[in-house]
Amino acid sequence: MFKRLGIFIFIFFLIGAVMCFSKEKKYISQLNVCENDILTYINENSNNSVNFKVSLSPNEIIEKIGAVVVEKQILKNEGLEIYYCFVENVNNFVVENAKKINFQIAYNGNFSIAGFPLIQSGY
Repeated sequence: MFKRLGIFIFIFFLIGAVMCFSKEKKYISQLNVCENDILTYINENSNNSVNFKVSLSPNEIIEKIGAVVVEKQILKNEGLEIYYCFVENVNNFVVENAKKINFQIAYNGNFSIAGFPLIQSGY
């Protein structure tokens, strides 16, 4: 009986994870991101996060997936541009300054690191 319960719980969480990240994966596939560049983070202090590296510029990414830029930050000392965006139909989001953010891009001039809802892997 406990074995069946354990299997049921595992399947329940597996289906939930697939449903949670299926929309994000759809957008990631539109960007032709290599599977090896996709990382999933589960952090107790934040929402689940899908992060990936891509050679596209932020403007190319934003245009391809139809994101709306909520805020842009330039970190001159680190040579980074950070974009905080919102993408329709992605339910996993955070609220910052009373604005919903569910997609973040960090660009160093050569490649972009992006994440749903935020980058958890570092820039």
